[in-house]
Amino acid sequence: MAYTMVNICSNVFPNAQQVTDRFHVQKLANESVQSIRIKYRWKALELEVKNYEQAKKSCTTYIPEVLENGDNLNNY
Repeated sequence: MAYTMVNICSNVFPNAQQVTDRFHVQKLANESVQSIRIKYRWKALELEVKNYEQAKKSCTTYIPEVLENGDNLNNY
């Protein structure tokens, strides 16, 4: 799938038909989704820590926001 590999294969095997298998495409898509999930998870954790620290400074109890399905952002 990389351009350099396509170029090499074209030169070495000029009559071959190049294909991209779904497993490698699926793997790349899953890796991309996972990296995005991790990025947003860290943002949610940082926000929770910030909100907790603000509540601690103001001597109040921190209560996380509950979503309409009963979860909060940091259950995962």
